[in-house]
Amino acid sequence: MDTKSRSKPMTNILNRLIATKRYEVIFFGEKTILDEDIEKWPVCDFLISFFSNGFPLEKAFQYFRLRKPFSVNSLVRQFLLFDRRIVLEMLKQIGVPTPRHLIVSRDGGPQVHPVLQRVVEQRMGFSLGTMETATQVEEIDEDTLRVGSEIIRKPFVEKPCDAEDHNIYIYYSTEQGGGVRKLFRKIGNKSSEFYPGPCSVRREGSYIYEEFIDVDNAVDVKVYTLGKDYAHAETRKSPVVDGHVRRNSDGKEMRFVTQLSPDELEYAYLVSEAFGQRVCGFDLLRANGQSMVIDVNGWSFVKGNDSYYDTAAHILDVRFQEALHHRWFARFVDAENVGRVTYESRWVLKGVFNVCRHADRTPKQKVKCVLSSPPVMQLLDGAKTEVIFRQKPELHRALDALKCTLSSPNQLADSQSSLEHLADVLERKIDFPGTKVQIKPQKDKKSGAIDRVQFVLKWGGECTHAGIVQSQDLAENMRKDLLLINRHLLDDVKIYSSTERRVLSTVSSYGGAFFDGAKFMDRVEVRSDMLDDSTVAKDEMEVAKSQLRDFFNFPGPLSENPYYSPSMKLPKDMGKHPRAFLQKTCDIMCRLIERMERNFDDLGKDGASELQHEWCCNETADLFRERWKKILNDFQLVDKKTGEVLYDPAKVGELYDSLKYDALHNRHFLERIFMSPEKLTSSPMHEALSSGQVSRSYEHSAPPEYPPDPLFTQQEVRELYYKAKLLFDFVTQREYGIEPPQRKKIGIQASVPLLRQLIADLNDVKVGKSARMRFYFTKESHIHTLLNLVFLCDMQTMIPYEKVGELDYLTHIIFEVYERKPDVDAALAREYSLRIGFSPGANCFHVLDMNVDATHALKVLPRRNFTYHVPLDKAIEKLRELLDDPNAQQEN
Repeated sequence: MDTKSRSKPMTNILNRLIATKRYEVIFFGEKTILDEDIEKWPVCDFLISFFSNGFPLEKAFQYFRLRKPFSVNSLVRQFLLFDRRIVLEMLKQIGVPTPRHLIVSRDGGPQVHPVLQRVVEQRMGFSLGTMETATQVEEIDEDTLRVGSEIIRKPFVEKPCDAEDHNIYIYYSTEQGGGVRKLFRKIGNKSSEFYPGPCSVRREGSYIYEEFIDVDNAVDVKVYTLGKDYAHAETRKSPVVDGHVRRNSDGKEMRFVTQLSPDELEYAYLVSEAFGQRVCGFDLLRANGQSMVIDVNGWSFVKGNDSYYDTAAHILDVRFQEALHHRWFARFVDAENVGRVTYESRWVLKGVFNVCRHADRTPKQKVKCVLSSPPVMQLLDGAKTEVIFRQKPELHRALDALKCTLSSPNQLADSQSSLEHLADVLERKIDFPGTKVQIKPQKDKKSGAIDRVQFVLKWGGECTHAGIVQSQDLAENMRKDLLLINRHLLDDVKIYSSTERRVLSTVSSYGGAFFDGAKFMDRVEVRSDMLDDSTVAKDEMEVAKSQLRDFFNFPGPLSENPYYSPSMKLPKDMGKHPRAFLQKTCDIMCRLIERMERNFDDLGKDGASELQHEWCCNETADLFRERWKKILNDFQLVDKKTGEVLYDPAKVGELYDSLKYDALHNRHFLERIFMSPEKLTSSPMHEALSSGQVSRSYEHSAPPEYPPDPLFTQQEVRELYYKAKLLFDFVTQREYGIEPPQRKKIGIQASVPLLRQLIADLNDVKVGKSARMRFYFTKESHIHTLLNLVFLCDMQTMIPYEKVGELDYLTHIIFEVYERKPDVDAALAREYSLRIGFSPGANCFHVLDMNVDATHALKVLPRRNFTYHVPLDKAIEKLRELLDDPNAQQEN
């Protein structure tokens, strides 16, 4: 499907084929594959088609029989891969060793495609589905299982016969302590979970019971073939070790290139040939000098290996040219080729409209205070709306107003301590890039006159070197993708941007890479009205934040909390007592910051700085210290009247932001400065870390011994990170509305200008003749509110609202418009369809366990489908209905 066909490995290989100038790539696309008859599918010379979730393999096979292109992988023999029983039978017939296994079939045995059966009988001389199986199992004792008339003893592996079911169980013997390890498709950084105690085998469904192999070095081997004569292999930590997935700086599972033995190369040849899959992946186990194949996966590519991409493109090119040489004459005499439907009748991507968050930034920080002293009020210069100071002279003017107020007791209408704090912070941050002051007028509720202002001082939030790398990488991938899908999209590109510095910096980096170094700033339009924060939505957002504060500060359990609603259901790991969870989080923070202060006192300023060899993003040890102390002070407040401790859950954003930022940019310092002083000074790693002599990065040529030590060993920081992550995901989503009506109100108030522009652009691409692209670079708030509106406008989504999670840097929502031209002789109007795609950006839940390279950059996750295809007119109508809401009229 599109996710696979437009993946990074596929794009890399296809672009190399295009570079030969011998091929044009045509993507059929999900809309064509799922909704169109095969007679209307594009006609091609060479077909790359492989099964993935939701792919209609039978339909693709019928297309192959109709058009007879050269197919890279046999379509009919892909049916072999659906049932592990058939896979094992094939491996046995071709002489490839597998672990000893017994089979229980409760479904009547494997169903074999009739054409596949004929092909195997004619080419290989045997019939499929004739293996010996049982229908029931008997557990003789805790360690022994009878399958039919045969016995297998623990430890053994229980695999579903359905190859698409990845819930594989490993049962351990009583001598090993018993229990079962349940393997599953990777979720975050987990690939399996261990359950202690006695456990019976599954009684429903068909299973293969396989002897457990204690593999060498706790690794298994992934093999990738490219035809019969080439195979690439990599090792990875076996999921049976501890279920923990080790990831590299790209967020991919860590793997290490390994050489295949002569026997293993022979297995690769046999598997590729027998299964009819030139591009094929399969799994090997190595134990005691022997190798066994345990699974055949079909179409698989190596990830992140340019040498492999070069080889793959070369092998495919050679094979295509050989096929073309043998078929060229027949094409001129084949009457069926005359007047065939061309690829022009397919669904074509005509418009791409990408709403994108900015890239990685430094932590945002701010202090604010409501003031009414005359020198501060004069900063408005008579303005009725917010005034922003960014330039040095403007910032000095704001500082002078604070100092003037402090030096004139007769003009002092505000707290002296608040003024002194603002003046002190502004004076120290005035030279920082991105420092700004916002003066927001506030009116008296009775008279309506402006009688005070909110003085907001902000600093930080600047795009980092990692953000530049992320932006360029995402842009290059987007460009490559679109050059394959429809190169004409790049002929008409326009970029809209917020006024924020980090957003403009992202636009600069992204645009430079997307336009391949060509000038592009004339295509950029800054739209503060559309992409900056909306003041209209602030009041309703404050209502949501106030409810969250009340909810989390209620002293009783969830069952008694008057602020609870079904939309406030806590994740399981947060427990049943919201305030207790915040208190535990704050207690960890207090302990860590107390240790940090002691370490600064013991080591001194210079000694603390030396805990990290290199600093980036204008960071210093002192700034780190100041930032963390401020987070604690903001998160935990004391009511001056009652003395009660109150927590502000809205501040979890700053806590989580700093944890993630420091895990990427200040990894060594974060780990060391929060150690107890005794452990810090006595650690043998202390000198090596401070001098930069130790690196925890593993070279690809030298796999580590498994299980390795955790990359990040400070367990209390780890615990704080996971608590902050849970709290952040819960709170941040609800700051933009707790119940659906509130989410809709905030979404409309915040995003009406952007919504209007999107609707206009969607209409324009329909009536216009040419393909086009539009980018809208903005802040996190607009991504949240726009996503909420998509959920609330009754377009069927493929991702539940509760599962969206964090919208990280470079999160993007892509509106894709597809056009279908009518058949050549049909007097029909063109058809249009809209599909929305989504990527959660540079997101990694387990950032503390990632290998971080010198760029400190997380990779942006691939886009995935967010909605199904919807007729464009219907989608526009649903979006336009949002503009008829009274809140949209109010915004206008």
